[in-house]
Amino acid sequence: MADSPLANLQWDALRLRWAASPWPQALRNAHTGLLDLLPASLRSRWFPPTRRLWLRVENDALHLMEEAGPERTPLGALPLNQGESAQALMASLERRGIDGELWLALPAAQGLVRSVSLPLAAEAQLAQVMRHEVDRQTPFSADQVVFSAQVLSRNATEGQLRAELAVVPRAALDATLASLGPLAARLSGADIDDAAHRAGHRRNLLPLALRRTRTDRDARARWLLVGGMVLLLLMTGGLTLQNRRDVLASLEAQRDAAFDSARRARALRAELESGASAANFLAEQRQRRPTMLELLDDLTRRLPDDVYVQRLSVEQNRVTVSGVARSAGTLVATLQGSPYLKGPALAGAVQQDPRTGRDGFTVVAELVPGGSDAKQP
Repeated sequence: MADSPLANLQWDALRLRWAASPWPQALRNAHTGLLDLLPASLRSRWFPPTRRLWLRVENDALHLMEEAGPERTPLGALPLNQGESAQALMASLERRGIDGELWLALPAAQGLVRSVSLPLAAEAQLAQVMRHEVDRQTPFSADQVVFSAQVLSRNATEGQLRAELAVVPRAALDATLASLGPLAARLSGADIDDAAHRAGHRRNLLPLALRRTRTDRDARARWLLVGGMVLLLLMTGGLTLQNRRDVLASLEAQRDAAFDSARRARALRAELESGASAANFLAEQRQRRPTMLELLDDLTRRLPDDVYVQRLSVEQNRVTVSGVARSAGTLVATLQGSPYLKGPALAGAVQQDPRTGRDGFTVVAELVPGGSDAKQP
């Protein structure tokens, strides 16, 4: 199913937007920076520069020049009037297994280069626009030449771009290709040998149908190796990050458990302190009050023998003594000398038992804090 014109327009718009953005140059700079980090020996071995063998036909001689990155090395010349020269060079290249690109350098006098200002919208159809510019910028028609068009710069503020139009007569190119013989079939491109070319600016004037596509298997293997290394680094980084996350989660779990233990310990300590405070309070209260044995011993010594105690109770600091005595009126005076009792007094009326003739009494008093160490009232 053929692509719709709308899809092509959308794709062209995205492509042009990407080309006009600073990202392509940033990626190229990043690529160059990463390569510069490698040692020179490894960089030359793993990422060697693109090698080109330039052929230039001049004065019935085939001049050879080797290009490796920015370096260009002349290799000499071969006579073209002998038909065996091109075939011998072809056989030598095949025998030595040279897989570099083979390019044709056309004399500067055969080419014509023009700089054209165009609207930014013309970039989407640059080849078609430049085809019409051939008639305006050169003395040839579009059918009489081969040309290349490429954008040199863009000015988004003014909405203009500057494009280069390079033109070579088709007849001159065909004649040069014919003189190369079998070497013409191995050409990957053709360029005009002018100042821009020598400065590193490249164009390709060879028609697409005549270009030989170079397959760099070593480069593919290197990029696959680099991609695998990057993937392994990412996986290693991800695994390390996951391990760090697991360790962090384990440490956080241990921290939470320690916090829980500390909270429980604080709660137990608070309970212990509360219990200890209560126990100390009770102990202090007991120390401040006389014991029941001390109170009984004191009452036994102070009360006369004719007094019978029927009930003795101690509630808080209140002491109640009930019983019968021969004379209840003397009990208060007797108990006032006790170091454990304060303010003894008869509670209620004294009732005499008619059968025994004894007085029933109830004496209430306040228990003195401090026990036997208390001062006498």
